[in-house]
Amino acid sequence: MTPSVQEHYGATDIVARILAAVPWSHDDGAALTARQVFPFDQLHGRELLATQEHAARLNPTKEEHLLDIGSGVGGPARYFASTFGCRITGIDLTPDFILAAKEISTLCNLGDLLSFVEANAAKLPFAADTFDHAYSFYVGMNLADKSAVLSECFRVLKPGGRLLWTEVTEAAGNPHYPLPWSRSVEGSHVQTREILIDVFATVGFEVLSVEDETGAHLELAQQMKLSGKVPTAAQQQANEVVLGADFGERRGSVAQMV
Repeated sequence: MTPSVQEHYGATDIVARILAAVPWSHDDGAALTARQVFPFDQLHGRELLATQEHAARLNPTKEEHLLDIGSGVGGPARYFASTFGCRITGIDLTPDFILAAKEISTLCNLGDLLSFVEANAAKLPFAADTFDHAYSFYVGMNLADKSAVLSECFRVLKPGGRLLWTEVTEAAGNPHYPLPWSRSVEGSHVQTREILIDVFATVGFEVLSVEDETGAHLELAQQMKLSGKVPTAAQQQANEVVLGADFGERRGSVAQMV
């Protein structure tokens, strides 16, 4: 039987294990900062670097309220809140992620700006015209009905609101499982770029720009290889805790899709 999204991503003691990898303790007297956790809570391609680039594209004001679709353990939301001072509401299907996102955000003294809700992106529990902008970082590969999700995004965004969406799309290479977002073909819902763009237009969005990040991913991987740098033991631990013990193998499978 194919594991559900919650089963695929869920894990116990996420917060304790991430904090064990961060040089911080309750006994230190100093508050935990979002920056200290960034190496361990950006659970998408190119991690913090990608978050910074995408956040700069939205460049929200302090008064704006953003929706994070598939918020994970809250890393991108904490980046937005700590960098721009804006409010973020994150939704995710995985209860373990929601609990971790809330606890870490409270420890970082960002609880007033952040809220996390266990919810289905295809049935958002928000009124129309609630959010100024929205974003989703590498969640679409798990969405079987992207049209329903994007329709909901369109509904809850205020007129003129922008949606920033990143997703792995189908390429010439054949996928080799397990992958970061699924250990089998049944849990993976990857489409071609052309089909995905058409879905955005069909539900009402005006597609302002489309960027292929394949080169950026490959360049970063090549730089890491040439420099001889490898993830620290702490980073490896965090990746395994949050995304599974076989995460390294699954991340390597993505390169075979290009």
